[in-house]
Amino acid sequence: MSYRHGLAAIAAIALLGVFGAPAAYAETGAPSFAVQNTANSHTRMGYNAYARGDYAKAAVYSTKGTAKSFKKSRRSIAYANLCASLGQQNTLDAALEACDAAIELSPANWRALNNRGVVKYLAGDKISAAADFANAATAPKAELAQANADLLAGIKLANVE
Repeated sequence: MSYRHGLAAIAAIALLGVFGAPAAYAETGAPSFAVQNTANSHTRMGYNAYARGDYAKAAVYSTKGTAKSFKKSRRSIAYANLCASLGQQNTLDAALEACDAAIELSPANWRALNNRGVVKYLAGDKISAAADFANAATAPKAELAQANADLLAGIKLANVE
C-alpha cells in the first residue's frame, strides 16, 4: 500500500470509524459500516440517529427514506443506511436485504457495497466480504471501503492514538 493510501485509510478510519462500528467490533478490528446524509429529511434524521448510536431509531427513519416517492439515488442511500443500522443490531438477514435493495437501485453506491461486505463479514463469509470491499474501493472517495479491504487482506496500518 502506498503512503498516500495509508494516510487516506487512517483518515477515513479516524473520521468515519466513529460512525462505523460499535465498540465490540472496533476493538476486534472488524470492518466498519459507512452511512451517508442527504437532503431527504427521513434519511437525515436516520443519519443523525446512527451517529448518536441509536441504531433502532436510525432503522425506522431510514425505512421511511426508502419510500417509492423519492428519487432512486436517495432511496439507495436510505437502503444503504438501513443496512448499516440493521447490521449494527445484528439482524444480518434483514441488513443484507436492505443492502441488496440499495445496490439494485444504484449499482455504483459504494457505501451499499461496503455495508454488504460488513454484513457478510459479520455472518462469517470473509471471501464474499472481501469481494464487496474490493468493488466498493474502486469508487472515488471510498477510502473507508479500501481500509476495510486492506483489513481483510491483513494489511496492517500504523497505530495512531
